Amino acid sequence: MGLQNQLNDVSSDSIPLLVLMYIATCVNYIRSMLLTFFQSIGLSRLQTDQIVDDHFLAAVGSGLAGLIMLSDQLTLNNQLFYTYEDAASADNHRCVFCQSNFENGDHVRKLPCRHVFHSHCLNGWFHRYNFNCPLCRSSLISDERVALTERRVGSQLISWFTLR
Repeated sequence: MGLQNQLNDVSSDSIPLLVLMYIATCVNYIRSMLLTFFQSIGLSRLQTDQIVDDHFLAAVGSGLAGLIMLSDQLTLNNQLFYTYEDAASADNHRCVFCQSNFENGDHVRKLPCRHVFHSHCLNGWFHRYNFNCPLCRSSLISDERVALTERRVGSQLISWFTLR
């Protein structure tokens, strides 16, 4: 008996997010050192009076917001699967990946566009960094939700990096 290695619990898809979190921690440490230095030389009253519009916030937060949204959606998709029942889905009888019919008891996933796939088949699609429906190509995430998250993340980044 020994201690368990907790790194086995981390998905290989999560490693880029862990690296991003490590970089953010390092940037936060450097930022706090700079703010302390600026306060010690009397520049703590420095204000930036910029008018920030929604387009600027969306541009600033677009990359990070996309990562956050995809991470949330993939985590949700990995957790939400159900057991196929023939009466539950009268029009979708076949998985487009493996071309086999759905059987009672199969683990399947339904995307927001209402298309149904075997869980293991859809996992293979996501592992190739295809983050849309294989049939209709609709995004896993709505455009409104992405825009809202971009503005939120952009405003948080701007408030985080401004000197106050």
